[in-house]
Amino acid sequence: MDKELELVEHKASILIDALPYIRDFNQKTVVIEYGCAEWLSGVEEQRLMQDIVLLKSVGMRPIVVHATRMGLDKFRENKRIAKLLELCGVKAIGICGVDTETIGLMLDNDYIPVIVPNDIDNESEYIDPRETALEIAEKMQADKLVYLSKYPGIYKDEERKDIYYKITVPEVEKLRKERNFPKEFDEIIGYGLQASKNGVNRVHILDGRIRHVLLIEFFSVNGAGTIFIETEAKLYLHELGK
Repeated sequence: MDKELELVEHKASILIDALPYIRDFNQKTVVIEYGCAEWLSGVEEQRLMQDIVLLKSVGMRPIVVHATRMGLDKFRENKRIAKLLELCGVKAIGICGVDTETIGLMLDNDYIPVIVPNDIDNESEYIDPRETALEIAEKMQADKLVYLSKYPGIYKDEERKDIYYKITVPEVEKLRKERNFPKEFDEIIGYGLQASKNGVNRVHILDGRIRHVLLIEFFSVNGAGTIFIETEAKLYLHELGK
């Protein structure tokens, strides 16, 4: 068989394997906390934006919440990230603060909302984008809350070789008591636990530096990071073999 045809067939098989995931995630809202920008080059950042656009293209409803690096203008940065998404062929719009009515309206009108935590009244304050992402996920009844950072997930042991792919809230709470997680990571875990307890179906902790990490996480069996679920009763149809 021609090598080029073999490559095309391989790509086609990947799409076929992704069909159950695409079905289960159709019209699901996913809040992505983009907290890994400082570790990405311009090319890597644009590639991540392409992946977010792909999620939208297969029927998901992404919302991006971002941090702003020291020394950058918050609102200009918000506009820049929206523009990066638009360069991939979709409509995106910057929104200041947690305005759920506007966020919902923009989703319904086929935009990707890009959220900076601050608005004009509190521009100089520090507002944690991880907490803002949590608030939006809860208020928008999101199916998924994703934390993109430098952390790959929760390791199974102190040797840090393997991570938990899927873990329930009670198991996470037990590990949190037994281990001494770094402060920043422990805070992410805390936000994830709160989201899981308040109706968000899945919380994903991912290393945003991994190429195509969102696609690997959402459309492959083992994913790329750690998922929190409240209980095993929250499994998708494709996870039940249906």
